[in-house]
Order: sequence, then structure tokens, then C-alpha cells
Amino acid sequence: MAKIALPDYFSDSLGHNLHRIGQLMREETSKALKRFGVTPEQWELLIVLSHTEGLTPTELGEYSLRDKTTISRMLPALLRKGMIEKKQHPRDARSYVVTVSEAHRQKLGEMLWAVKEHFEQQVFVHLSQSEYDSMLGLIGKLRRELGDL
Repeated sequence: MAKIALPDYFSDSLGHNLHRIGQLMREETSKALKRFGVTPEQWELLIVLSHTEGLTPTELGEYSLRDKTTISRMLPALLRKGMIEKKQHPRDARSYVVTVSEAHRQKLGEMLWAVKEHFEQQVFVHLSQSEYDSMLGLIGKLRRELGDL
């Protein structure tokens, strides 16, 4: 695909470049997860769930920054794949919680390593350790400013 020359106000815009990087990182994550049959968005839900004893769909949406409609579309696919389980909410009979299935906890670890290795070998390979550390620090600072950390 031919590159399009954007006006300087796009090229010099930090917000635009961060948004673009987010899109490109999603594509790279998708490549790393392809062999597992999981999308980056599904993987994110699995990661969030793996650090909890179970979440309601509403809580899962809050933690993953996804709206209710998106969560309600994603959960059935993960249920069909056997990656998550629905359980009755322990304190609310009208609700349920979602957990990572025991059978897929090990697979989740394999996915984490696959993504980590892909990024180390394909994306971050040209960054020095100092550049990597600086970038990680700056991204953390932005996430804290936005209330995400």
C-alpha cells in the first residue's frame, strides 16, 4: 500500500501519532495471537479476568475500557471456545460473573509469551534498552495522568 503524506499538523501531532501507534500495535498483537484463534480484544478480556476471582460483564467493561454492547458481543465467542465460564454471582441471584476456565489458564500463559516474543523480535528490536525504558516510563506517566494506573 502506498504511503500518504499527511500535513505537518498530523505528522507533528502527538495525539494522532499515539492513536496511530495504538492501531499498529493492535495489528501486531493480532499477528501474535492468530495461532490461538483469539483477537486482541478477546485476549485483553482474558488478561483482565485472569487477575480476578470473576467479574460481572459490567465490571469487565469498566476494567477493559469497553462498552456494554461490545462486551455482550465478545463473551459468547469466548464461551463457545471454552476459554471462559459463567458462574452465578455469589451475592446477586440476578447476575453472573465470568472467569477464565481452568483448562485455558495455561494457554493464556502461552499467549502472553507469544505476544511478548513477537514484540521483542518484530517491533522493539531496534530500540535500545534505554529507549525502551524511557518509552515505557513516558507511557506509564500518560496512563497515570489519564487515570488508568
